[in-house]
Amino acid sequence: MNIVLDKFYYDALNEVGNIGMGNATTALSQLVDKSINVSSSALTLLSVRDISKDEKKDRIGAIVRVMGDMNGGFILIIRNRHSDALSDMLLKGNSSEKDNYMKTSAFIEVANILAGSYYNALSKFLNLSIIPSIPIISEGSADEIFSKAKMHMNGKIEHIFGLTTLFEVAGEDEYHSLSGDMYMLLDSGSLQSVLERIEEMRTR
Repeated sequence: MNIVLDKFYYDALNEVGNIGMGNATTALSQLVDKSINVSSSALTLLSVRDISKDEKKDRIGAIVRVMGDMNGGFILIIRNRHSDALSDMLLKGNSSEKDNYMKTSAFIEVANILAGSYYNALSKFLNLSIIPSIPIISEGSADEIFSKAKMHMNGKIEHIFGLTTLFEVAGEDEYHSLSGDMYMLLDSGSLQSVLERIEEMRTR
């Protein structure tokens, strides 16, 4: 289905993103007990070919499927070394900080917070019922991670929105600037529902 998005729709979706990232900043700061800022670029509509251009395999992705009024999901993709840095901050001082299972769990928690902050903001902003799944992990290239997401979401990935996410973490004796990419994946019916809710806001 060919769906055209004008500036009003993008502005509304970006406002949701700003609210979501603000909530994620608060949650992550409390989790690591450090000053942390999470910011993101403007939302961009992408094609599968855009994703396939990045062939580097040093990536880890957390895939969250969503159901309800939206059918699709969210993916957080980040370089392995950035994922390790985030996990180290989350587990610092914990007896399990070198445990690979715990490091993966820490990354899943970060993905849960980011995706959850976004879809909760979307749910409240547009009055949508959104039910998330437990995240699953995939490693490899961005294309390989998307292929796994497609299987997890029953192949219904028709529209991809992407935003670059920047983490800035400041402690007493440390500073980290880490980046990743978050994607919102929707089928045409879900995107149409989102746009109809935004259109209702425009006509009020």
